Amino acid sequence: MIDFRYHLVSLISVFLALAVGVVLGAGPLQNSLGTALNDQVTALRENRNATQTKLEQTEAAVNERDSYITQAASSLLPGTLDSKNVALVLLPEATSEDADAVTTQLRTAGATVTGRVSLTTTWVDLSRESYRSTFSGQIQGNLGGAGSKDANGILGEGLAKALTGNDDSSRALMDLLSVDTSGTPFVTVDSTPTAPAEMIVVVGPRPQAASAKGATVEASPGQDPKAWAKALAGTASRATTVVVGSADGDDNVVAVIRSEDAKVTTVDSVGQVAASVSTPLALASTQAGTVGHYGFDKGADAVMPPVTK
Repeated sequence: MIDFRYHLVSLISVFLALAVGVVLGAGPLQNSLGTALNDQVTALRENRNATQTKLEQTEAAVNERDSYITQAASSLLPGTLDSKNVALVLLPEATSEDADAVTTQLRTAGATVTGRVSLTTTWVDLSRESYRSTFSGQIQGNLGGAGSKDANGILGEGLAKALTGNDDSSRALMDLLSVDTSGTPFVTVDSTPTAPAEMIVVVGPRPQAASAKGATVEASPGQDPKAWAKALAGTASRATTVVVGSADGDDNVVAVIRSEDAKVTTVDSVGQVAASVSTPLALASTQAGTVGHYGFDKGADAVMPPVTK
């Protein structure tokens, strides 16, 4: 059994250790510890200031780049799409801000945006795959023959004809796509088309933020991103079509189209001035017969489309 003397010795040892610590802290070690801490604080402050300076320089460079691209567009774009009618199509989660930016550059190129519609997740919802297959039969009946072999492609062809046609079957297609027959319609009309379009621009969403550096954002649960590639390939088979979106992640619309080798012209980096300016050029190039991929991300053939007038 531990006796009283053992406890006494333990207590004396503790107090001696404390006393030594106080003496050293107030004496020989005081200056060295204080100096070390001050040096660390100074270094951290300098690093913070350097990072802030770099951030400000980067922001200034980006603003200057965007100003340059915008000014260059005023020389490059006019006449590119003179008298062309363009329909605007927004994918789920695409922003009005990005759609408006694209619209501004289309007008600079001489085009008229005749109308704007939004697509719903019914196009890619896995739980509605059977419904899409059945519904495509009704769409095909108004197409006068479809080139696509799968339901998604047929639906995409139906969208193209609904936006570019001016006959009874085209109007019937828009009614079918926009009427809520089973849950959610395929299309909601944001701005009623004033005239048939000759070209179609599809605006996709910006990439979602990943939870960690290098992490890939997965597709929304219950959705098949590849369905967009098939549907928009069907749209592009009937009308000059450009998809402006993101290729940052494997499941982003532009990345999917490129990886699936779908015959659709794409422009990545949606939300940046460069993407908006490239869109009219991509339309003109596509109409001239070149299906290409433009931007800064994986799968791009060139930074910008060729200038054709």
